[in-house]
This record gives sequence, C-alpha cells and structure tokens, in this order.
Amino acid sequence: MRRLVIIALLASPASAGRHVVQRGETLEHVAKVYGCTTDAVLRANRLKTTLVRAGTVVTVPACNVGTRAKTRARPVAKRELDDLDARAERALAVIDGTSTVTSSRSSEIDRDEPSESIGQPWNGRLENGEVLPHGDGYAIRRPNRAYGATHVVEHLQGAIAGVRAMYDVHTLAIGDLSAPGGGKIGDHHSHQSGLDVDVGFYFHRTPAGYPASFVAANDDLDLDAMWALTTAFARTTGLDTGVQIIFLDYAVQKRLYDFARKRGTPEDDLAAIFQYPRGKDTLSGLVRHWPNHADHFHVRFKPAR
Repeated sequence: MRRLVIIALLASPASAGRHVVQRGETLEHVAKVYGCTTDAVLRANRLKTTLVRAGTVVTVPACNVGTRAKTRARPVAKRELDDLDARAERALAVIDGTSTVTSSRSSEIDRDEPSESIGQPWNGRLENGEVLPHGDGYAIRRPNRAYGATHVVEHLQGAIAGVRAMYDVHTLAIGDLSAPGGGKIGDHHSHQSGLDVDVGFYFHRTPAGYPASFVAANDDLDLDAMWALTTAFARTTGLDTGVQIIFLDYAVQKRLYDFARKRGTPEDDLAAIFQYPRGKDTLSGLVRHWPNHADHFHVRFKPAR
C-alpha cells in the first residue's frame, strides 16, 4: 500500500485541529491524512478550491470513518459544459503558486546575465539558458537538451520536490527542454525558447527501460503521485512565470480526472485544470489533448516579463 509521507501533524483520523499546508499539498491530501472528506475541509474553511498556498493554516474538523462519504463519478450533462467553462475561468484566477520565483529579476542576484526567452516556443531562441542540474528525484534523458529559462528550471525542481515531500516515488524521467541557445532541436516543433519541458509519468513500480525512456500510461500508473504533480504545476498558473498550458493525451486526462473526482475535488477545480470531458478539440482547461502525449506531460511556461 502506498504510504503518504506527509510528516507534519500526523494526527489520528478522529482528531480536529489546525494544519499548515505544505508545499505540494492540496486540501484533498490534508483531508486524507485526517480521515475527512474533502467537502468537510472545504466547508470548515469556507473555501471553494482545494488548491491553496503553502503556509496557509486550515481548520480540520473532527472526522471519523463513519463520516467518510463515497463519491461516485457522475457524467457531466452537455448543458453543464458552458457553465463549467465560466466556473473554470474563475477557479484559475484563484489557483495560486508557492514558488518564490516571480520574474527573471529574482535570479539576477546570482547571475550577471539572466536567461531570456526570445520569440515563440515554436520559433525562437534562448539566451543565457540555465541548465537543469542533476538532482534528487529526477533523471535527465539528454543533458545537451536540458537548458531552459531560469524560472522554468526552478518551477520544475519545485514541483518534483513537492511530490517527493508527500510520496515515496521513483526517479522521474525528464525529457527535452531546449538546446543551450534554443532553436530547432530534433523532431520537436516547439522547445525552441526555453519555456517547454517534457516530463515523464510516475508508476507504482519503475517500468523496464524507465527513466532512460518514457513509458506510456498503463495499469500501474501511480495516480496519487500523478495528481500531486499535476496540481503542483497548476498552482503556478497565478504567477507571471507560471505554467501556461500542459499537453497530455485525452485518455490519460480522463484517468486523472476520474481519480480526482472520486477524491472529492470540486467541479470548479476540475474544470479549470482539465479539458476532459468537454472534448479533445475544446479550447478549455489548463491541460489539453495533443497527439503522441500518452507517455509524458508537455509543460509550457509563460515567458518572464
């Protein structure tokens, strides 16, 4: 059985009290630790979103096994989709990041020449690109393509660290960012300006050939860790340097959506994060379908201003 490694305030499921939200946590994770439903925690704090800032102190109501509600997946009626889109826009406005990086200026203290993304991800270049250093919890597949804008490197490291703070996970495969000076690399249409990064998936057991190669989603996909990674990226969208869009196969979106919904994630948050179930051609949600993305996330960040 997977073990949630949230260390802070490991109380018994029946305990009530206050909890300081840690980096990478959502209110779903907090509810799970204390044996509560997500709805109970949301009501106790008068919140409408499970995505809150790290450091926020939340009230945890007294819960026990008997109060845990079973949440069933419910198909979304076609008439609800327009309303979901409007609610998603509002939800995205309150999803906030926890990174200390707010612009390229924050890195100028340590760099004489800060990184600069020029042009578009599909027609651009990268000046003074920052290499993603080797670190705990991830493996760089092609170091000669591991250059990005400074804020991209830092947000990526922060998201991975957030997942590892909560779960005992294997090494994560990191694919291409950009070449040292940007521009066209390999078969990529984008990845030219240091704003894109390909990120592999988490599994319950490390698959054969991974992390040297990406592995497609299968029955062993670690949905707990995958959802934690998805929400870690989503929390940066309120920042000037946060995630702009994520490309992911529609079928994999469905699996994450269904998992999050069964855990009690509010409809507004689901609509803000996922394109699913509105159709793979719908221009809604942070996470959008793109062909050949059944084995990795393609995460694109905003350029620093």
